Amino acid sequence: MTKSLFVTFILWIAEVFLVAVLVSDRWLTDMQDTEDRMIVEYLGADHDRRIREEATSVFNALLVQTGIQQNVYHFFIPTTAEREKSVGFEHFGQTDYFPFVQSKLDVLFGTFYQSLRRLFLLLSWWPFLIASVIPSAVDGLVQRKIKQSNFDYSSPLAHRYSFYAVIGIVYLLLLGLTFPFPIPPQAMPIACVLIALAMNIYFAHTQKRV
Repeated sequence: MTKSLFVTFILWIAEVFLVAVLVSDRWLTDMQDTEDRMIVEYLGADHDRRIREEATSVFNALLVQTGIQQNVYHFFIPTTAEREKSVGFEHFGQTDYFPFVQSKLDVLFGTFYQSLRRLFLLLSWWPFLIASVIPSAVDGLVQRKIKQSNFDYSSPLAHRYSFYAVIGIVYLLLLGLTFPFPIPPQAMPIACVLIALAMNIYFAHTQKRV
């Protein structure tokens, strides 16, 4: 389990790095605008505004108010006064290197902000997830009781792979927080339904114990 979490963390770091390197700040802005429109169309402007406010509040608390964002920019991009003090390097990188670095940092922090927005959008579906999973799980337990009474077959493969399906869906949702393309908000309820179906199969095919 620890190894799987470590591999997941490495994959996530690699994904964030690739996004920062390959994606332009313009692409990120267009992606955010596209997701905004989809959320407004599907969930309404009030829901979109609430997600924005929550994500902005957490982003500011973690990176702005702590000074982390400013210090990162300052570490990679010297101020005008610092460049003037560097004799012979006053104009170094002003038209190519430093603008490129700033655009990559913009993408990095923009990706983190977008991930927060997607996370709060994901969390907003927890009532629907509970309303879907609980009845499905109860139905699966009822089916298991029926199998116990009439000695019906419980499939170990269905039991195992339904569990893997739940883990896989959650895994994709977490990795999807940093996907460099627009994710439609309909993906969240679809994932909830798939998790509920997988949980139904998981409990229904739990091995019988008489």
